[in-house]
This record gives sequence, C-alpha cells and structure tokens, in this order.
Amino acid sequence: MNYLDYQIILPELDKINDYIFETITKDFSNLKKVKKISYIRKISITRYKNNRNDMLFQLFLSEIEITSNVSIENIFFLKKIAGAFDEIEVQINDYGQIIKILNIEEIAKRWEITSEKLAIDNVGYAAISYMQDISNLLNDEQKLISFISDYKMFGLYFSSLHRNSYAVERKRKIIDCGSNLTAEHRYPKNEKFDTYLIEGTPIEGNDFIKYEGCIEYRNGQVELAALEIEKEASTILYNINKTTL
Repeated sequence: MNYLDYQIILPELDKINDYIFETITKDFSNLKKVKKISYIRKISITRYKNNRNDMLFQLFLSEIEITSNVSIENIFFLKKIAGAFDEIEVQINDYGQIIKILNIEEIAKRWEITSEKLAIDNVGYAAISYMQDISNLLNDEQKLISFISDYKMFGLYFSSLHRNSYAVERKRKIIDCGSNLTAEHRYPKNEKFDTYLIEGTPIEGNDFIKYEGCIEYRNGQVELAALEIEKEASTILYNINKTTL
C-alpha cells in the first residue's frame, strides 16, 4: 500500500490561508448576446484545535464581488445574503467531508437579522421564496452541510484535502447540474502526485457534455483547483487560487 493511499492533507494549525474562490457562468442561449456572470469571494481558511479535536475549520468571507456584462438588478440583494454567511465553522472527517456546522445557531441569528432587513425592500415572490429557502436550510443541519459542501460554495476545496495515489471514483450531486448524480473520477497526472485530473460522467440524466478539471498542490497543500462543466447552452467554471504562501 502506497503511503498516499489514504492520506488527508491538513493545513498548519492556526495559520490563515487566503484563497480566491471564483464561479463564472456563461449562458449561450442567446448567441447574439452571451451572458457572463462572475462571482468572486475572498476567503480566509484557518484550521484550529478545540478540546483535542484538530479537524476544525473557520471559513471567513472578507469580500464578495459580482460582475456581469449584462445588468443584474439583485446584486445588492445577493451580497447581503452572502454576508450572513461571512463566518462559518465546520468539522471535517478523515476524507475532507464536512460532517458538522459548529456555529449554526450563530449563523441563523445573523440570517434572521439580515432577512428582516431585506424583506423591507424585497417584496416580490422570487425574493421571498429565495429567503425562505435559506431559512429552511438553517433549520436542517444536514441540508446546510450539503449546500456548503457543494462546488459553488466550499466543496472543491474540502474534497481536495483527501487524495489517493491511484484513480478514485466518487459520486457527487452538484446544484448547478440540477443535483443529478455524477460519477467523478480523480487520478494523479504523474508520479509526483502534485497534480490531479478530474473527469465526470453523468449517472442520472445527461445534464452536461463536458466535466473536466484539475487540482494542483504545492508543499503538500492545495494551491489551485478548477472544474469546468459544459452544458448544451451554458458553461460553469469553479476556480480556487491560494493567495498566501
């Protein structure tokens, strides 16, 4: 058995690691005007220890930027919603999977204050329904874990903490793919084990025609990760870049 067969790579305790998380979506349904939206989040990730448990992570959102080549009326609304989740504390297992939200009550209180303010100026059905969906998430820890573990949130980072020296298949559901089940294959690009490639094939439905990505490591830590999903009339790119040494 290779020493990398079942290895989780953890960042140094109490060290702040800064990342930029970016999600780019392109909509080609109107070829005369391709719609592009970029969501950039500056995230500080710190592993800490409490009561002998050193599998605890703090995720701190310091800044969010939303840009598009078309007008987006609800940018302020979306930023305020993201602000309610600006600090999340989680516990992971030996495979990098989030198993517990440690400050869910604190997040729920922040969201209660935020949603009350947003409800004053956002009275449409879509806004109310969106806010209710978030309230429902915060009432169900397992659903909140699934949401935070999605690639549009923090899933790409945490899933890259565990790596094998051989090809591995994992089954995933991604919100941007309609939560259809996908068989995701990860395998090392070379014997250095510093770059891994990602490929995916649909199990349920056929929601995409391309599912490819990579994860690169430096000094045993996640340096960058990217995953591109191409659909018939749109593409999604999840991108993570480490900005501190």
